[in-house]
Amino acid sequence: MVKFKPLFLKGSSAAMANGAIASFVKSAAIELKRNIRINTVSPNVLEESLDKYGEFFKGFNPVSANKVANAFVKSVEGAQTGQVYKVY
Repeated sequence: MVKFKPLFLKGSSAAMANGAIASFVKSAAIELKRNIRINTVSPNVLEESLDKYGEFFKGFNPVSANKVANAFVKSVEGAQTGQVYKVY
């Protein structure tokens, strides 16, 4: 039987993934037709998950899930496109 270790991204790979998503959203927003919008929400570690993941986010300020939810609503219901809503 093979044991799988949980995968936790380190700094450079997490930065690469986050940068790729942000770049994709900005580029796709230019190319999308018929008033289709695309945005992304980029939160810091959530207060509600700090006990479980806090050791991976030392020095980061946790944010509430409510703030992240508000950013998500803004990204979906707002008029902007190609935006990265950072919740730090």
